[in-house]
Amino acid sequence: MFALRPEPSAAARHLVCLDLVRSEARSCEGDPTGLARRIAVCRRLLHHARWRGWEITHVHPRSASHASRPVDGLEPLPIERLVYRTGVSAFSNRAFRQAVKAHPEAELVIAGFSLSSSCLATALTAHDWGLPVVLISDLAPGDDEQTLRSVVAPFVRIAAADELIEVRQALRLVAAAQD
Repeated sequence: MFALRPEPSAAARHLVCLDLVRSEARSCEGDPTGLARRIAVCRRLLHHARWRGWEITHVHPRSASHASRPVDGLEPLPIERLVYRTGVSAFSNRAFRQAVKAHPEAELVIAGFSLSSSCLATALTAHDWGLPVVLISDLAPGDDEQTLRSVVAPFVRIAAADELIEVRQALRLVAAAQD
């Protein structure tokens, strides 16, 4: 009999699901194919982070005009932190700042639907704090990936979701009945 078993993570990671809400998805509707692909990447990354035991924080924008509702399949679990940002960066929330300060060695993995000001501000603030940070390149639509590489690459690591998902390790089969 075979069983899937995750290997221990080489480095602690903290997934920041930044503005993965319906209002943000609506702002990307001009590219429905690209949006569907980005939502799928976010779902895979979130599923992997849960499976690997990463710390997960969902950051939603605080708005008086509408309630932020997550996109289907990207809802926070009851055990996951949900915070509301009041400024452009996730660091505008005190609970988020405290969570990050509690584990300064954890690499922040920022996932958002686009190269938004909140993604950039959060990544650059993390860099200013001396924290390791990764932006997911395949979540940047079209030309934004080139902007991402030229603007923030000197400050943060840019990686494809599959680089973090560790496909080969995650699918490692282990014989359960080995002697």
